[in-house]
Amino acid sequence: MNHNDKEHFQLQTQNFKVAIVHDWMFSRRGGERVLEQILNLFPQADFYYLFGKPKEVLKLKHAHKFIPSFLSKIPFIEKLYKLLLPMLPIAAESFDLSNYDLIISSSSCVAKGIIPPPLAIHISYIHSPMRYAWDQEHRYFSKAPKFSRPLEILRRFLLNRLRIWDVTSAVRIDKMITNSNFVARRCALYYGKTPEVVYPPINIKFFNIANQKEVYSSQKRKVLLFGAWTPYKKMYESLKILLENGIPVIAAGQGSELLKAQKDFSKKVTFYINPKDDEIPNIYSQAHTLLFPAIEDFGIVPLEATAAGLWVVAPNQGGTKETVINNVTGFTFDESSKESMINAVKLSLKKEITLTDKNNMFSQVEKFSEEIFQKKFTKTVLESIQNAKGF
Repeated sequence: MNHNDKEHFQLQTQNFKVAIVHDWMFSRRGGERVLEQILNLFPQADFYYLFGKPKEVLKLKHAHKFIPSFLSKIPFIEKLYKLLLPMLPIAAESFDLSNYDLIISSSSCVAKGIIPPPLAIHISYIHSPMRYAWDQEHRYFSKAPKFSRPLEILRRFLLNRLRIWDVTSAVRIDKMITNSNFVARRCALYYGKTPEVVYPPINIKFFNIANQKEVYSSQKRKVLLFGAWTPYKKMYESLKILLENGIPVIAAGQGSELLKAQKDFSKKVTFYINPKDDEIPNIYSQAHTLLFPAIEDFGIVPLEATAAGLWVVAPNQGGTKETVINNVTGFTFDESSKESMINAVKLSLKKEITLTDKNNMFSQVEKFSEEIFQKKFTKTVLESIQNAKGF
């Protein structure tokens, strides 16, 4: 999106009173990076969020008014919020948005369920439907409900109520956007809507610095595990498999499982805990391959690794099916097969990264640039405004 396009967009929307709504934030992950891009397009926007530390997490170009929900007053909310899941819809609906013309929600939980005024336009960017309430419920809550486990029955009841709210609240969205075709399919299934796909952006130039790295011998080539270390992402499990196969590993990111891994394997693995942004290109430069073990909604990290000139080994399902080109920018595998995963990793470690490979990688990541995101997102906003003029 060039300067003239941005000026035109801001001229078209400058008289709109804009609210942007997000769930919560304690770290800067993929959803927060998309949120930054949206906020930076609207200098006049007020920012509503459930709880968290947006002033510490977000990197913004403009001064916005920050408005948290009542839940933000709860002491130690960063440790307790998972217990408050039944209250989150109430918090989202409690925001007074009656004076706004345009509302953009950035949602992976309940932000999409705000109550817009009748004449406002509500555009929702869905990072994912609530995983724990829908397709990944049994992964998050593996114990079957039994009368001998009444709390588990209560949990399932509350999730049932949450799903009902989640579906009915989707009616309040004028235009739904998703970050991948994989998420769009789930939104169509759960909400009965046909979303538009606008892929999240990456800062290609920032990560391309690592592309200048030297070529290591096959004996020294390392595999990088990088991201949020939570159980469903299979990072700790994959680390153990790599070590069992004698493969050198770099482990980076954040999460309780990363701290556990550091305690268990401190002498065998190079760790980077909660790295700062300016440290990340250096982390990529030390690896030959990024292993991204689990099915993800989209996955910004694999594209960052591609921009940095690494092979990406990832599932042939989910978001990485749309971003990793098998045998061109990486190697895909069957997510349900550990053997398939480790074979793909070994194949990547044997393969040199040539100048042709790097050119292919760059051609792929260019499709996910910040400029393309801004152009597609602003086009969708302007079309939604134009369509709403009939009301």
